[in-house]
Amino acid sequence: MNTEFQNLLPQLKSKNKTDIEKAFSQFEHHKEDFKNHFGFDWNENVQELMFFLIVNKVWNMKTPFLKIKKLKLSNTKVEHISKIIAGLPNLTYLCLDKMEIQHIPIEIAELEKLRVLALDFNQITEIPKEIGKLQNLEELNLYNNQIQYVLMEIITLKKMRWLNFSNNKIQEIPKEIEQMQNLKYLYFYGNQIKNFPKEIGNLQKLEILYLHNNKIQEIPKEIGNLQNLKELRLNDNPIENIDEIRKILPNCQVHF
Repeated sequence: MNTEFQNLLPQLKSKNKTDIEKAFSQFEHHKEDFKNHFGFDWNENVQELMFFLIVNKVWNMKTPFLKIKKLKLSNTKVEHISKIIAGLPNLTYLCLDKMEIQHIPIEIAELEKLRVLALDFNQITEIPKEIGKLQNLEELNLYNNQIQYVLMEIITLKKMRWLNFSNNKIQEIPKEIEQMQNLKYLYFYGNQIKNFPKEIGNLQKLEILYLHNNKIQEIPKEIGNLQNLKELRLNDNPIENIDEIRKILPNCQVHF
């Protein structure tokens, strides 16, 4: 390995952003050594991503770069978020909360191993249909955004256990949600929902259901089919059949 290249590596651990930037600016002249050391070819996109992760202290350089499985970015301004996503194909956990994101990049579909996706506290209005390709996704958090409807492609994510659409602008829970048979935790509070689909009663594994602070007037009797339901929050809704719900869910903690 070239001595000059070896001398660049300690600079990556510097607390000075300028020193790190200078080291990265030299990697282009040591492409072969770069590949031998890091295990993949040098290119501008990879260099930009590595620099970003090091400067923001979300990569300790101990984990092989392409084997990074967890990435949490919060309160961070990122212009080229798509490059970050596309450059880490082995991610299983991705948190991009409080980043003022308006659009979910379609490159997210490349993260086939992703199990947890958190996009809370952003400015997202729509979800790209490409999210339907994340067939290993188990947890999706879209809490506190500007979303108006539930994309049907989300319904196809059969491994989903945790789904959080709270504090958005959703008016309807699609009846097709009954297809998500592995759901255990479902959160739709703080929306504009008027109708409670009876099909939710078919989610046999459901344990937690939060629907408070909506506009729901009646809960269908099919909710009594949720034998594993442990907690149901319905407060701040103009619900009329409260007594009936308590009778058909005797083992559930119900909040009105």
